[in-house]
Amino acid sequence: MKDATALVEALTGLAWPAIFGLIVWRLFPVLKEIIRSRGFTVKVGQAELTVQELSERVLRSTAEMQGRLADVTAVQVPEAGAASRTLRRILWVDDHPENNTYEAEQLRTLGVTVDIAKSTAEAHRAMLRTPEPFDAIVSDMGRQEGGADNANAGLDLIHEIRSRGDGVPVFIYASMRQAERVPEITAVGGNGSTHSISQLFELLRGVGKFPRDVD
Repeated sequence: MKDATALVEALTGLAWPAIFGLIVWRLFPVLKEIIRSRGFTVKVGQAELTVQELSERVLRSTAEMQGRLADVTAVQVPEAGAASRTLRRILWVDDHPENNTYEAEQLRTLGVTVDIAKSTAEAHRAMLRTPEPFDAIVSDMGRQEGGADNANAGLDLIHEIRSRGDGVPVFIYASMRQAERVPEITAVGGNGSTHSISQLFELLRGVGKFPRDVD
């Protein structure tokens, strides 16, 4: 009952950012260019905010919503060691990182450092050069690798990571059809898959708390 109440409070208190946030998420690339080129303002109540100020506030609100909802879910289904860990750094592998701009910015708003790699080779180099290991890796499933389409690039990445004896949690974030390839993903050592941004935050929250949770 306590968990259900917490979920209702999270949804009720942050319903409007979720709706507005979805709109901003869809239009984020366009808004970004507008913000760079012009100083538009929007009147909110008695205050007048620039588009940049408004989008930043929406981003903070929706990031808080994702964090709170993920926290509720994590409490319901706890994972060993997650309560004492902090999710500080994530490597996101996708040959089209612009498709995940809003998700990455939400994580950064929650205090997570998000590094980007566009290929398995780039991901490998990023893992070698980092002074501290990544706390989790998010990857798409199919992408361009070496100038050719590889529909199983996500699986190949997981296999390569596990073959080195690295146990870092790896999650596939892809289309519904690709995310439903759960048996293949778990067979090579993946920790989960989803096409939902909210569920992605739940999976990451199962690894550890977001930095802003412990501020």
